[in-house]
Amino acid sequence: MDQERSQGKRLIEAMAKIKRVSSKHKFDDLLPQREFYVMEIINSRMQCNNSDEQEQLAPPGIKVSELSEILHITMPSVSQMINGLEQKGYVKRITTKNDRRVVYITLDVEGEAALKKAKKTFLSFTDEIVTRLGHEETEQLITLCTRLYEIIGDIKSRQS
Repeated sequence: MDQERSQGKRLIEAMAKIKRVSSKHKFDDLLPQREFYVMEIINSRMQCNNSDEQEQLAPPGIKVSELSEILHITMPSVSQMINGLEQKGYVKRITTKNDRRVVYITLDVEGEAALKKAKKTFLSFTDEIVTRLGHEETEQLITLCTRLYEIIGDIKSRQS
């Protein structure tokens, strides 16, 4: 039992270390990780909307409410983050003609360029991790992370 607790403690410590080091990482000194993630969500939605014929009535991008749901954070927090990205010239707000209350967030040209540059740096970073771990250990890590995600989800759903 003590060994299990010790392993549990070491697992939490290892996860905390990874979270600490990864949350401090900026991609190409342009985007903090959180901004990178938000911009990637916006970009992904823009790509989906451009290819989805049913959504052609709406501008490409994502509603603030949808971002809030995806990120699991409050609307004011999302708005604050969007304000910061807007000040940097990375995103813009677009309203629809049908309902001026509905606001879509899209990447601006500067945002697309910053995201592209950050993605390139991120891919280079992950490629080095994969190279240093090797194919077999990378596959093991992916399998274990996926399994950990499933276990945590199962535990959380039982607690709800």
